[in-house]
Amino acid sequence: MRRAALFLCALLIALPGALRPVQAQPSVTIVFTGDLMLGRSLEEAARARNDPLFAFRRVAELLQSADLTVGNLECVMSALGTPAPKRYPLRCAEALDALRWAGFDALSLANNHAMDFGSVALLDMRSRLNAAGIATFGAGENRRAARTPAVLLRNGVRIAFLGYVNVPQDGPPFFFRNDLTAATDTSPGVAWASADAEGVELIQADVRAARSLADVVIVLLHAGTEYARAPNHVQRQLAYAAMDSGATAVIGAHPHVLQGLQRHKNGIIAYSLGNFAFDMTVERSAALRLSVTAQGVQGYEWIPIVIGAFGQPRMADSEQAARILTALEYLSAQLNR
Repeated sequence: MRRAALFLCALLIALPGALRPVQAQPSVTIVFTGDLMLGRSLEEAARARNDPLFAFRRVAELLQSADLTVGNLECVMSALGTPAPKRYPLRCAEALDALRWAGFDALSLANNHAMDFGSVALLDMRSRLNAAGIATFGAGENRRAARTPAVLLRNGVRIAFLGYVNVPQDGPPFFFRNDLTAATDTSPGVAWASADAEGVELIQADVRAARSLADVVIVLLHAGTEYARAPNHVQRQLAYAAMDSGATAVIGAHPHVLQGLQRHKNGIIAYSLGNFAFDMTVERSAALRLSVTAQGVQGYEWIPIVIGAFGQPRMADSEQAARILTALEYLSAQLNR
C-alpha cells in the first residue's frame, strides 16, 4: 500500500489540470479487473491440483491490497439451469471460494453470459455471492433490482456501483439475442442499456439517483467490439451519458483486449480492461488501481498482467510490463487528443 500511495502522489504531480488533487479528503483505493471466466480450463486445473484457489494464486497480493476489489464475473456461478442456445455458454459453479479468498468485494453481473443458464441460475449465483459477503449489481429478479446500485462504505466514503450491458448478439452459429436476457418489470435478467435515447436516459436517471445515495458513482459498462483496440460509438455514447450525469468513473469490459483510458471532467473512462482470468489466446492485460475521494478521481495506476496457462493471471515481468504500458499510453493518447 505504501508503494501505491507514493505512485498516486507522483501521478498527481505528473498530470496537472487533468485530475485535480484534493487535499485532506478521505480516499478509497479500488482495484478493478477485467473479465473473470473461472470455468473450463481454470476450473479443471483447480480440480487437478486440488486447489480451489488456483485461479488467483499469483495475483492475490494485488487483489487483497486495495480497500475495494471489483470485477466483472463473466460466467454463471451455479450448477442450476440449462444452457442457452449459444456457442459459448459459460459456467463456473465452483468459483466462490476463489473469489472470496482473493478479496473481491463486488462483482458486476451485467454481461452477455449472466443468463447463459437461465434465470434460476442467475438468481442462485446472485444469492450465493451475496451470502458470502460479495455485493452484486447489474442483474436481479426484475428491472428495478438489476438497476439498483451496490453501495459500499470505505474510509468514510460511500461508493455506488452500477452495471449495464449492451452486447446485442453473440456470434455464429446461433446469433443468440442478448437483449432478450434483459430484466423486465416482472422477470429476472440483466440491466440492459440500449444504444438509443432510451438507454441514455436510463443510465442518466440511475446515476442521478445513485448520487443521492453515495459520494461516488462508478459505472461498469459491458459493451464494445470484441478484439477492437478502440471504443465504438455505443461505448462512448453510454459512457458520456454516465459521466455527464455525475459518475466519477466508467470501467469497461467485453472486448477481451485492453482499450485506452480517457480523462473526462474530474474522472476517467477506462473503455476496456480486457480479460483478467480467462482461458483465451489473449495474454496481455492489466488491472486498474483507482484512488477516489468524494470530489472525484485522485489518481490511477495501470497494473500490467499476463494471462498464462489455463487462463491464470500473473503479474507481468519488467519487459512484459513495459510493452503493456507502452500500448496503453498509445491507446490513451488517441482518446485524449
